[in-house]
Amino acid sequence: MAPTSDDDADLMAAFAAVVRANTSLVGQLSARAGIHENALRALVLVSDTGYSTPTEVAGYLGLTSGAVTNMIDRMTAAGLLERAPNPADRRGSLLRLLPAGETVVEDYRARYGAMLRAVDGAHGGELHEVLNSLATSLYEQAADAVGDRGD
Repeated sequence: MAPTSDDDADLMAAFAAVVRANTSLVGQLSARAGIHENALRALVLVSDTGYSTPTEVAGYLGLTSGAVTNMIDRMTAAGLLERAPNPADRRGSLLRLLPAGETVVEDYRARYGAMLRAVDGAHGGELHEVLNSLATSLYEQAADAVGDRGD
């Protein structure tokens, strides 16, 4: 690998600061909701997809099926989501948000939305293009890293 320049170091420090700040916000929002950070991420996933399977949640969060089952049990007991029969798999279930889970996700989206609008407005209204480009580049690097494992 080529050595990093001062500009690279500044960019990496800025990106690391964003990652840490996001971790802090997710931690505060999950604590406010009385749930673990992974549970908040799971609720947002279920909201994004309309429903998810426990297997999808496990893959998204990088957790074992047992850990996800325990997390789902806690969120179900807390009234945040429900399990429904999966018509495509008699042995499986679909996860759907309940109103309390929708409220948690609405708070999450409102806070992120306000922050992103403020940053976008302060930087010329092009933030969505920068974020889309960043996401694409991250996915490309992830694919390259998978390919590099075989070398």
